[in-house]
Amino acid sequence: MSEDQLTKYQQRYLALEELLEFAVESGKLEPPELAVEVKQLKQILFYTPIEDLNTEEICQAEAKLEQYYTKIAQLISPVSLLTLRATNENYKIARPWWKTIFLGSGSVGRNFFRQLFWVAIVLISIMFLRQYMTLGEESKHSEFLKFIDPFLYGALGALIYLYKSLTERYINRTLHPKELYTQWLRLFMGALVGGLLVNLLDIIPNNDVVNNAVSAMVVGFLAGYSVEFFYNTLDKAINAITPYTTVIQPTANMTPQQIQIDNLTKRLMEMNNEADKETIRRLLEKLI
Repeated sequence: MSEDQLTKYQQRYLALEELLEFAVESGKLEPPELAVEVKQLKQILFYTPIEDLNTEEICQAEAKLEQYYTKIAQLISPVSLLTLRATNENYKIARPWWKTIFLGSGSVGRNFFRQLFWVAIVLISIMFLRQYMTLGEESKHSEFLKFIDPFLYGALGALIYLYKSLTERYINRTLHPKELYTQWLRLFMGALVGGLLVNLLDIIPNNDVVNNAVSAMVVGFLAGYSVEFFYNTLDKAINAITPYTTVIQPTANMTPQQIQIDNLTKRLMEMNNEADKETIRRLLEKLI
């Protein structure tokens, strides 16, 4: 066995140890003796000279390594190696100090929370300026700021939802790094949905300026916080106005022969070629 292969086995074992440590900490290791069996592999992979290892010992060690890895991974699911490392401060990202301020240099999950923090600061700053800018009520700039208010509050609602849901996953060590990239889309959709509901659908009555502004903020915030509610409502509205098409499914009581006859009959109705139709008719005659 080459040193490169041994290094790969050692890295795999270190990953197994991470899973084992979490299983012990969370009380999910069953049976407890499994920890002793896992540690016995360390003697072979780390403390036995490579020239003293024969092929049979290596094959057995590799098989046990994968067996223990699979077993412990099932015990701690939905926690995985990636989620553990995404929430472990020992896995840091090296960045220049000026990037660290905005992007962070800790674990992937902790860095994402830092980035969300700066997004929140930007949103709150814009809202603060929006409320205290001394522009005339009839100014075009003022009208534009009123237009973008629902987008801002929609983004803020989505941001609070992300903090709530991701904090729970961070604490439970189930925060997957691949999911974090899609969370930025959630933030964008929250802003978009908040603005659409208020401005395009015009669901806020235009009788009281003050109450109208407050209502627009509330609707934008709630829409951004619950994007799924908007999706479900939109799907129901589309299903209500589109023609309903029934799909005939074979019943559970139909035999395989009846199902085959039904399929051939449908194919016969779709065919335009007479030769193909004749072939299907012959098959139907044999089945009937």
